[in-house]
Amino acid sequence: MTNIEILTLQAIQSIDCKMRDQHEIDWEQRRYEIAKECLPTVYQTALEIAKKTGVIEKPKDIVAVAVDLADLLIENLKKDKE
Repeated sequence: MTNIEILTLQAIQSIDCKMRDQHEIDWEQRRYEIAKECLPTVYQTALEIAKKTGVIEKPKDIVAVAVDLADLLIENLKKDKE
């Protein structure tokens, strides 16, 4: 093989590897996105509960619920994929 053929082959392999990586799901990024989407609803629900019961949740507990929902959804998505 000539140098140009070797370099071409390496470039093709690199492109192939990058294309495969693009199709893999970044679960940590998805977790962040899902939790971010869930947080306003969880917060609103906590406010409604506080109005009715007088029990005020700590912000870290509200955030934990949003993250737990994201984790649960991702767990189910991964299970469905298998």
